[in-house]
Amino acid sequence: MACHMPASTYMVIDPRRDHSLRVPRPDLSVSAGTPNACTGCHTNRDAGWAAAQVSHWYGHEPQGYQRFAEAFSAANTGAADSQSLLRAVADASTRPSIARATALAQLDTSTRQDTLDIVASGLHDPDALVRLGALQSLTSAPLERRLRLAAPLLSDPMRVLRTEAASLLAGGVTQLNAAERTAFDRASQEFVADQEYNADRPEARVNLGTFYANRGDAAKAEAQMKAAIRLEPFFVPAYVNLADLYRTNGRDTEGARVLEDGLNVSPKSGMLHHAFGLALIRLGRKSDALPEFERATVLEPSNARFAYVYGVALYSMGRGDDAIAFLQKALVAHPGDTNLIAALASFRREHGAQPQ
Repeated sequence: MACHMPASTYMVIDPRRDHSLRVPRPDLSVSAGTPNACTGCHTNRDAGWAAAQVSHWYGHEPQGYQRFAEAFSAANTGAADSQSLLRAVADASTRPSIARATALAQLDTSTRQDTLDIVASGLHDPDALVRLGALQSLTSAPLERRLRLAAPLLSDPMRVLRTEAASLLAGGVTQLNAAERTAFDRASQEFVADQEYNADRPEARVNLGTFYANRGDAAKAEAQMKAAIRLEPFFVPAYVNLADLYRTNGRDTEGARVLEDGLNVSPKSGMLHHAFGLALIRLGRKSDALPEFERATVLEPSNARFAYVYGVALYSMGRGDDAIAFLQKALVAHPGDTNLIAALASFRREHGAQPQ
């Protein structure tokens, strides 16, 4: 049991065994930082020792049914090959549905046709969980592709898929045909009812606010975002989304005040510092924005987007050497991030150095 059904402690107090019967993989702990049962017992040893012991006993690297850790680890770190690894998991019918759905949900559907082909296939999978993962991946797709691929799921037998499709397509309702518009109206009513049922939670209020914003109803969207903040003053997404709503309506001064309110209660939120920096840029306060961007990277070093924006901000402020040095360091943590690579190459070229 300790080796093949290790316990995890939930909510600090509730240890449970997951009945997975997994093969212990300390080698994955070495490469991906995952936990393993061996060092869970041998607490005075590290994963490298455990991996060497397993290899010594059996004469080969262990294998197991769950062979998707590499893909998810690559996705978490932004590795250059993460999308190809995720496509391989998503497109393998022999993989567990939850693994395929997770891989689908993390695919970038903004450009590559082969990715869109896999997602389109996933949207027709007999397993609803796989369909849901495919549908969630379309968040990054252009609107016209979302409309083409997601509209049929407005009439899916599963309510969660209908409501997810309604949320995804809220910004393109006018481009739906008559039958799709009827299906959208039904699914959107279900979506709103689901969120209203959970209206004592700030997440539901933000979901509703985002939905109304995409439908072009700024007043309702604002009311829901403000309600989320009243319900839970520490809920960061409510501040960020309300400020973004103000941005789209040309009210950046109010948006900056909202973000400042958020920082007063959650000063260690990298997302709030990043969003506040962007608002200050739009207000023409570039020198004030730079420390906000820097603070965001310190608080959330795993966020490659924050690193990219801070590097660009440094360069735009005339601090080219600092920008290059920072981006080089950021690439060590995010070796496959294309934005960081492109920015660093551009800045080095403009400084008269060859890209590395």
